[in-house]
Order: sequence, then structure tokens, then C-alpha cells
Amino acid sequence: MELTIAGVGARLGGRWVVDGVDATPPAGALTGLLGPNGAGKTTLLRLVAGILPPDAGAVLVADDEAGAQVPVHALDRRHRARRVALLEQESSATVPLTVREVVALGRIPFRTLWGSDPDDAAVDRALAAATAEHLAERAWSTLSGGERQRVHIARALAQQPELLLLDEPTNHLDVSAQLSLLAFVRDLGITTVAALHDLNLAAAFCSHVLVLSEGRLVAAGPPRDVLTPALLREVYDVDAVVLTHPRTGRPVIALTGGTGDPPA
Repeated sequence: MELTIAGVGARLGGRWVVDGVDATPPAGALTGLLGPNGAGKTTLLRLVAGILPPDAGAVLVADDEAGAQVPVHALDRRHRARRVALLEQESSATVPLTVREVVALGRIPFRTLWGSDPDDAAVDRALAAATAEHLAERAWSTLSGGERQRVHIARALAQQPELLLLDEPTNHLDVSAQLSLLAFVRDLGITTVAALHDLNLAAAFCSHVLVLSEGRLVAAGPPRDVLTPALLREVYDVDAVVLTHPRTGRPVIALTGGTGDPPA
């Protein structure tokens, strides 16, 4: 899906938490949404998903029929839910469900007035795509953090989205699960925007990054071009050395301390 974020802004509590963001994440690729806490990442994802209406600008997506771009907020909720999937930061489930039942929630936008799903096999395909079919009959409450994230991805894939939005998908995962999840998402071939805290994960897996600071977009482009020592100092208030991974050739960020630290 082609996505254009055109001067988008949102006010919360009397202040601009997202302020005039212009960006065009590449279609079919993984874009990392970066920035310190409070930079506006979650709010921007909710704007792009159409959940939060913008106070300025627009989020534009390709229209199925006309081919031209239309505001995502102009799509009716059912149509939007078939095209855009947002995985927000995980919350604890209180309803006892199996994994298959959780993934089937992604099919709600496709159900008829009689409650039937015209594509019953979509749940099985989504489980297989997320390599989670072996979990299908497990109780959701018994899954590990990494397993839950894969099931969340399967639920989103059951929506058959053209745009996938992820808010801190690697939170609470061990290192192996983080690497596996981001490699999986990167290889989906779906236009994806993921809010990430770990700069090295973004550098390793994203083809494009957007960096927010105090609600404004301060840099956008390939990780190698964007994640420079100067930018890290400006946005994160840290000193860093940017190295090159000997195997992948991707950037590796070695933090050397906050700019306010005394010299070693």
C-alpha cells in the first residue's frame, strides 16, 4: 500500500503531540518509527490507523477503485479495518480464548450480517504465515511473550491488511524472539511501520526510519544515513559511535554515555 503522511498534527491536553509530520514510508517495506519516550510515536500510529482524527493535515492511502490517494479517515470503519491493521502495545487478556479464537478476531470486518466468514481458511493461512499453527489449540493465557506476539501478528494477517502498524512489538521479548519477530515482519512484503525503542534493531531490520522528537519529524531515510552520531546526540542526548556490522554491513550503534556524563 502507498502511504503518505501529509502535514499531520494532533493536539492532546492543549499541546501539539504530533506537529506537522510529512513522510512517505516505502511501500512493501519495514519502516522504523523512532524517538525517545513522549516523542509522539504511539499518537502518530493511531493517526495513521485512522483511530485518532488529525487536527491538521491528512493521512493518505491508495483508493482501491480509483487508484488515487484518499484520506484514511474518509474510509468507513469496516473498509478501513480490512486494509489497515494496528497492533497496539500488548495488554493482558481477561477472556479465556484459544489461539485460533484470538486469530479469528481478525476476521470480524469480513463477517456477514449472519455472522459467517466468507473465507474460513483465512485463519489457517494466517497461523501458517506466522508459523504459529502448532499453537492453534493452546489457551492464550499459557503462551510466552514471543508466542503471543506471533499470534498478534497472525491476527493482523487474518485481516489481510495492506498496511501493518506495530507499537513496540519487541517489548518484553528475549533477544532471540526479538530478532525472529522482526525478521519475520520484514519479510512479509507488507507496508509496515513499527515503533521501536532499540536503535540497533531498527538499524538491523528496517529499510527506512522516521525519527520523531517532541512531536516533530527531525529525520527520515535509510538507517545508515539517518542514525548518525550528531542526530543521536540531538534527539537522545547520548554520545555514540556508529560502526558497520562485519557480516551484514548494517549500522551498529555503540553508545558511549549521555552528553551530560563526566569525561572518562
